[in-house]
Amino acid sequence: MQKVIDFLSANTTVFLATSDGSARVRPFQFQFAEDGRLWFCTGRSKQTFAQLQADPRLEFSCVSPNMVTLRVKGEANLDDNMQIKKRIIENNSLVRSIYGSAESPEFTVFSVDHGTAYMFDFTGNIPESFTF
Repeated sequence: MQKVIDFLSANTTVFLATSDGSARVRPFQFQFAEDGRLWFCTGRSKQTFAQLQADPRLEFSCVSPNMVTLRVKGEANLDDNMQIKKRIIENNSLVRSIYGSAESPEFTVFSVDHGTAYMFDFTGNIPESFTF
């Protein structure tokens, strides 16, 4: 799993897919991993949040500059953890510019705690899989 975390830390822009009867994909920013949980943030008024409340299943993928691809499938844990929110606000100027503070009622966080990750490239190497 550390290989997945290292890859995400180096390639923080992911494309997150949710569903509301149709697939919905949008760019998202991986924040960090803590205690095996992959953390993200969003706004409570956004469609992403409503879709994850209705159906927590998600997938996301990202690609490194040398075309190594990571795909993760799991479920969102809508855990509005204040310590995580504070850490994101302190360390991410973009998020801070949008929400202002961790106490913003609009700002929320979610994690992916369990799932399956696949890492592959286009060289013919055998894809790696990870369960967490």
